[in-house]
This record gives sequence, C-alpha cells and structure tokens, in this order.
Amino acid sequence: MNGFTLFDTTHIIWLASILLVLIFLLYLYKFSNIVNQQLYLKFIFWLLLLLECAKQLFLLVQGSYSYWSPPLHLCGLGIFITGWHAYLGSRTTATLLYALTLPGAAIALLFPGWTADPVGSFLHVHSFLFHALLLAFIIPLLVMEQLDLRWQDLWRAFVFLALTVPPIYIYNSYFQTNFMFLNRPVSGTPLQWLFSAFGASGYLASLAFVLLIYWCIAYAPLLKRKEL
Repeated sequence: MNGFTLFDTTHIIWLASILLVLIFLLYLYKFSNIVNQQLYLKFIFWLLLLLECAKQLFLLVQGSYSYWSPPLHLCGLGIFITGWHAYLGSRTTATLLYALTLPGAAIALLFPGWTADPVGSFLHVHSFLFHALLLAFIIPLLVMEQLDLRWQDLWRAFVFLALTVPPIYIYNSYFQTNFMFLNRPVSGTPLQWLFSAFGASGYLASLAFVLLIYWCIAYAPLLKRKEL
C-alpha cells in the first residue's frame, strides 16, 4: 500500500482512535490507586522502550539501518524523560514533559513526518503508537495535577535544549539527517510555513520564537492559578 496524506481518512481514523484510547486510559488512571498509577507510568515507559528497540531491530534485520535510525528526535528523547519521571519524578522531568515532550508528541500526530511509509507497515503503525504512548504517559499526569509545574522552572527546558540541540544540529549537518527538524522543515507542516516565511537563515530563530509562544500560552494558567 501507499502512504497517506495529512488529515485524509487514514489519518483521521488514527487520530480518532488515539483520542478514544486516551480517554479510556485517563479514566483507568483516574480511578486507580497510587500504586497502580505508578505501575501504569512504568508500564508505558517500558512499552515505549520496547517499541523503540523493536524498531531498531527491524531496521537492522531489513538492512535499512542508517544515520537516520537513532532516537534523536525530541520524541525519541522523550523515552528517557518518561523513564526518568516514572522512577525518579522531579520538577525537572515535569517541566521537560510539559514544555517539550507534550507539544512534540501532539504536533507529530497532527502533522506526521512518516506519511510516506506504507499504510499498515511496521514503521507506520510504530510511529502512531509511539507518539500516542507519549501522550498516554503525560495527559493523565496533567489532568490529575500530578506534575509539579512552575513557570520558574522553564530554565530547565532551556538547559535541556542547550545540551541537546547543538550536538544534534552538528550530527545533522555531518550526516545529512534532520533530527528535531533543525536543519529543514517537513513539507506540508507548519514548519514549512515558517521556513517559507523566514527562509533558511531565520528558520531556527522562528522555531525558537514559536516555542516561546507555546510556553507563554501553556504556562499562563499556572500564573493565573498562583494569583488566585
């Protein structure tokens, strides 16, 4: 089979199915005791890790392993953030999940970069499931107010990006990859709109600006809550 296009029938079915499953998992999490909630988070983390290992093995067996294969996208790094939070949750992991992993996973599902993969193929299914599981980890924590979120902690996300973006950008430049979509946008997505509007020289700056806007919107309710 061929791939799919943004918001075609295949894409809409996936999004609707993911939404229904997320609602069910949120209900399950909400009415579980604290011990089972912790088990839930650890299960999602290990499932994410297993899925990524399966992907790496699949690429090796298929003989298609390349410089594109390591989990260096923001959502790939999300595996380690979820594991860190599941076992050693802190204000740092809460900030990274809310400020980076959540928008990354949501945008990836709305504007997937795997549209060329054949519908029903391993990589097609893996990509949707993987990003859905990231949301399944974060959303229950967010809805149940179990993430210790403070706007003063945003510096932690800055530090994370300062430590990860430069080496990944260099990796991209050297191996002609495009992890975190730092070097060029995905066609047909909002990233392409930014690239078209600001050009190659202004692309990264516009990405940073959009992220700042998201943070302002995402953290505004926290400021309001503090005032109350």
